[in-house]
Amino acid sequence: MKKVSIYFSILSLLIFILVYFIVDAKKKNDNFIEIKDHITRLIIINKDFDIYIKHKSNYENYDIIESKINNFYSEFDKIKNNINYLEIKDELIKLNKQINIKIKIIEKTKSYRAILNNSFRIIQILKKTNLQNKYNELYFNILSIDKNSNLNKIDFLKIIENNLNNITSIKEKYFLMHAKNILEYDIKIKNLESELKNLNIDTILNKIEKEYRIKSNNSFQKAYLSIIILFIVLIMVVVLYLYDERKLLKSYKELYKFRNTVENSNNIVIITDKDQKITYVNNAFTVSTKYTFDEVKGKTPKLLRSGFHNVEFYKNINNKIYNGEQWTGEFRNRSKDGEMSIERAMITPSFDEKGNIIEFISIKQDITREKEIQDELIKNEKLIIQQSKMAAMGEMLENIAHQWRQPLSTISTVSSGMLMKKELDLEIDKNKEIDYLNKIINTTSFLSKTIEDFRNFFKDEKVKIKFNVKDAYIDSLNIVNSKFESLGIKVIEDLDDIIIESFKSELMQVFINILNNAKDALVLNKIENKFIFIKIKSENQNVIISILDNANGIPKNVIDKIFEPYFTTKHKSQGTGIGLYMSSEIIEKHLNGKLLVNNEEYKHNNYSCKGAKFIIKLPIEDIDKKENNVK
Repeated sequence: MKKVSIYFSILSLLIFILVYFIVDAKKKNDNFIEIKDHITRLIIINKDFDIYIKHKSNYENYDIIESKINNFYSEFDKIKNNINYLEIKDELIKLNKQINIKIKIIEKTKSYRAILNNSFRIIQILKKTNLQNKYNELYFNILSIDKNSNLNKIDFLKIIENNLNNITSIKEKYFLMHAKNILEYDIKIKNLESELKNLNIDTILNKIEKEYRIKSNNSFQKAYLSIIILFIVLIMVVVLYLYDERKLLKSYKELYKFRNTVENSNNIVIITDKDQKITYVNNAFTVSTKYTFDEVKGKTPKLLRSGFHNVEFYKNINNKIYNGEQWTGEFRNRSKDGEMSIERAMITPSFDEKGNIIEFISIKQDITREKEIQDELIKNEKLIIQQSKMAAMGEMLENIAHQWRQPLSTISTVSSGMLMKKELDLEIDKNKEIDYLNKIINTTSFLSKTIEDFRNFFKDEKVKIKFNVKDAYIDSLNIVNSKFESLGIKVIEDLDDIIIESFKSELMQVFINILNNAKDALVLNKIENKFIFIKIKSENQNVIISILDNANGIPKNVIDKIFEPYFTTKHKSQGTGIGLYMSSEIIEKHLNGKLLVNNEEYKHNNYSCKGAKFIIKLPIEDIDKKENNVK
C-alpha cells in the first residue's frame, strides 16, 4: 500500500510538471501559429494582388480587390496587436511602407483600367457602325495592345494626333480620341508596373514567414518531447506489474474488434480447413443461406451447390486455390429453403510459417438483387424502344394514307376508264391499253416499295448488316416525305455513298425521330420558308451525318435536357419525350457512335437562318480488310 502511495505521489507530481510544461508550450505554439497564419494570409493576398495586376485586362470585379485590400490591413493589424510583434517590428514597418505603395499602384491601375475598358467599349461600338477600312489596322492593334509587345505606341500616338487635326467626321474623330486615350493610359499602366519591380514585398513576407515557421517547429518539438517524456514515465511506473495484463487486454480487444467486424459484416464469410470442412461462418451466411453454424460445421460448401455449375467449374477453382492462388468469380448457390442466389466470391488460401496451406477464407457478396436490377434495366430499355416505335406508329399510318391516296386514285381512275370502255364495247387503242396497264403496274410497285420501307423500319434486327448510310437515310425520308411535301418543307441534300456494318433499322429510327422533330419545330414556329439540310460525309474513318433545320433553334435553357427520357418541349398531345432519348441510346449504346446537338446561324440564298443542328458520328470499319481476314 505504501509503494502504491509513493508511486501515485511521484506520478502525480510528474504529471503536474509535465502538464504545466505542455500547456505553456502550447500557448507559445498557438501564438506562433496565429502569427504564421496571419503572415500566410498576407502572402496569399499579395499573390492575389500580383494576379490582379498581371491579368488586369480581364479583371472586372474591383469590389473583390477592395475587399482583399481591407483584409490585408486587417491581417496586418492582428500581427501588430500580437505579443510577439516587437520581434519583427522593423520588418513589418518595411512591409507596411511597401504595401501602401503597391495598393496605391493597384488603385491607380484600377482607375486607368476603368477608363481603358470604357474606351475599348466605345471604339468597338464605333467600329460596328461601318467605320472606314483605313482604321482596321489601328482597331486591331488597339484590341491586341496587351498581347502585342512589338507595337510602337509612341509612333501610333503621333499618327493618331496627326489624323485628329485633319479629320472632320465626328464619328472618326471620336474613334481616334478614344484610341489615343487607350494608348496613353496603357503607357501609364506600364509605368506603374515598372514601379512594382522595385518592391520586394514577397522577400519580406517570406523572411517573416520563415522565422515564425522555425519558431513554430521548435514549439512543436518541445510539446512532442514533453508528451514522449510523459509516456516514458508512465510506462516505467506501470510496466512492472501491468505489462502482461495490458498486453492480454490489448490482444483481447483487437480480437473482439475483428470478430465483431466480421460477425456484423454484410459480406458472407466462410472459413474452412485445408480439406474444405467448414470451421466458421458469420451471421450474413445464416441470413443468406438459412443454415446455422451448427448445421454446417464440419461439412463442405458442397451442400450449397445448385446444380447450375458443372464439375469442370469446381475443378478449376480447386486447382487454383490449392496452387496457393486467390480465386474470384461468381457462384449460383441454393439456400436451405431452395431459393437460388447469385454470389460474387473471393477465396483466399491461408498459410502457416512453412508456407503450407492450413485453411481457406471465402468472402462472398449476394448480388442477386443487383443482377435482377440489371435484367430489369435491359427489359425497360427494350420497352422504351418499343414505346418509341409505337409512338411513331400513328404518324407512320398517317404517312401511309397520305402516300397511298394519289397512287390509289390513279389505279382507280385508270381501271375504271378501262372497265367502262369494256362495258360499252368501245374499242381501246392497244398502245393506250399498254400505257394504262403500265401505269397500274408502276403505281402498285410504288405501293409495294412503301410497304417495304415501313417493314424495314419496324424490323427488329439482331445482327449487323452491311448497308449504305445514304440508302438508310433515303428509306427513312420516303416514310415521312409525303408529309414534308404537303407542308412545303424543302429537303436539301449533300450525300456521299458510305458503307458501314451496323443495325440499319435502328439508324432509320434515329433518322425518322430527328426528321419528325425538325418538321414539328418548323410547323410550330410557323416558318414561312421551311428548309432541312442533310449532309452525309466521311471524316477520319467516321461517317458524319448532320441534320440542320431553320426553325429558330432550341432554347438555351433546355438544350442540355433534350436527350433526357420523357423530356419534351411539345404539348402532351404531340410528344412523348422518348424519341430523342431513344435516338441517343441507339447511337451511343447500339451503334457505338455519338449524337450531338447545337444551335447554328447561317445563310441560305441570302436568307438568314437559325436552327438546331443534330450531328451523328458513326465509326466506319475497314470492311474489305475485315472480309479478307475472315477468308
